[in-house]
Amino acid sequence: MKFNANLEESHAKPQSRKKKAAAANSFAPLRLCVRFVFLCMLTLWAWTGVALAGEVAVSASLSSDTTPVGEPVELQISIQESQKAPAPEVRVEGLTITYVGPSSNSSFQMQSGGRIEAASSITHTYTVLPQREGTFVIPSLSLDAGGKKLFTQPLKLTVSKGAGTQESKFAYAEWVLPKSTAYVGEALTAELHLYVDARVQCQLQQLPVISGDGFTVQKIGQPQQRQISKEGREFTLAIFKTAITPVKAGKMASPSADINTVAILPSKRPRMPRMSGMDQLFNDPFSNGLFSTQQQVTIRPDPLEMEIKPLPTEGRPKDFSGALGQFTLETKAAPSRVRAGDPVTITAVVKGIGSFDRMNAPTVSEEPGWRVYPPSGKFQADDAVGISGTKTFEIAAIPEAAKTELPLVTFSFFNPSTEKYETLTGDRVPLFVENALVSTPTPALGAVAAVPSVAPAAPPTPKPGDIQYLRVDSGSWGGGFDPVWRSREFWLIQLVPLSALLALGGWQWRRVRQSDGEARRAASLRQAKATAYRMLRQEKTSSGDFFRAAIRAIQLETAHGQPNIEPGTVDADAACASRPLDCETAEGIRRVYAAHDELRYA
Repeated sequence: MKFNANLEESHAKPQSRKKKAAAANSFAPLRLCVRFVFLCMLTLWAWTGVALAGEVAVSASLSSDTTPVGEPVELQISIQESQKAPAPEVRVEGLTITYVGPSSNSSFQMQSGGRIEAASSITHTYTVLPQREGTFVIPSLSLDAGGKKLFTQPLKLTVSKGAGTQESKFAYAEWVLPKSTAYVGEALTAELHLYVDARVQCQLQQLPVISGDGFTVQKIGQPQQRQISKEGREFTLAIFKTAITPVKAGKMASPSADINTVAILPSKRPRMPRMSGMDQLFNDPFSNGLFSTQQQVTIRPDPLEMEIKPLPTEGRPKDFSGALGQFTLETKAAPSRVRAGDPVTITAVVKGIGSFDRMNAPTVSEEPGWRVYPPSGKFQADDAVGISGTKTFEIAAIPEAAKTELPLVTFSFFNPSTEKYETLTGDRVPLFVENALVSTPTPALGAVAAVPSVAPAAPPTPKPGDIQYLRVDSGSWGGGFDPVWRSREFWLIQLVPLSALLALGGWQWRRVRQSDGEARRAASLRQAKATAYRMLRQEKTSSGDFFRAAIRAIQLETAHGQPNIEPGTVDADAACASRPLDCETAEGIRRVYAAHDELRYA
């Protein structure tokens, strides 16, 4: 009996466990619903508890209120509680202000009572480069943010000269003149020297623009460049040569000159977008700080004070035409033997240094028996600015009577070195002029002729029996007895097919050579491209080698299949224009080139 009772008890326990499991399974959906409702309530509470930190506001600040000439400062315009505010344009005379870029920031903070405050802001950064000393005011700037029009407060920047001398600038210019005192109309050789720090890359946009009230300026030429050391610093010196001529008297300043350049100055590294395959290139720690910005910089030299004196009136010759300088005069004539009434060309050659553009022809003295015509002049410069050279005048003169020498030729000018007028006299070139032939007068009626008249001889009459010479040709080409191949025309005609044959052979040779050259070029590009990609895939490649390999790969990829493009000439613009690219890839290529240039010129 005991044995049977135990069997019944053990059979009853499994049935009770099954009932409990079934009851628990019936409550599982209810528990899932409760959890979901709780999660939704928690999420709704979190979102309804988030509050903005405050209203939209804007502020502007400078990294420093004082700076020397040539030393940049940073201008930041911050907009709180907004990330959609365009950067305003900032312009101040005497300051070169360049936009660097924006930076945004967002954050969340848990406050008391379970509320979450969200704070967002955007900051626009500018680089301010002063060009001269003084006190400058950056005015109040307006911008739209969050549907509101906001204004920044004015900022004052004091630029000093003590610490901003030429030695501390990355670039400056100066005039180099032979003297500070000159006369009205005197041509002076002027040199404009541009000094650029050897560590700064500076690109000239155009030739300097020179202007000045009271001066005329000759066309400026291409500069001469060289490396120099000055005050313990290395500079690239560019020398622009020209000539200036004062046109009025008094105390005057040298002409102004604007040298417009693009200077590449270091700046903060911009935020890089994530690009497939480019993260290692743009996020390399070695490239931090190597990015730079291009700034439009106008460089002006300091004016030099000049004293311009008027020309003296005492001792001024009557034939003075305005020439100033130091000159010599040489005269000659051709032909040297003529008859009365025939023209003679008088050549006056003026050599020296001075204002050739204000020079008139030498004066030919008014002597009886000569008729002189207006001269013509031709100038040949010996220097680049045109104040040293030779000016040749040709004067046509006709003798009307017997003469033995040329008329007197004189040339007057003012010599600034001696501060006196000088008159040069040409050589009296010997000339033989014969009288014109005089016709025999007709004798009067009834007078006896002094010379017996002679009847004109009648032309001889040819005899009909004379022997006529035989002709070996018929008067036309190919109609004679000589073989055709002996004629010149025959061989000239043969040159036509020969030239065509040579041209066809040359074209075929060039075509074969060009196809072979293209094949060799394609193979060479493929091999060089494979080498560049192998270097890019190496793990221990330095940043410099990595950038150079990246540039090389872009250049080879662009030049492949385009025979008119050499890889070494491919820049960022050419690479982006060679094939259709999306904006992100094109921007990535430009940043690769920018980083490479910084490594190369930094």
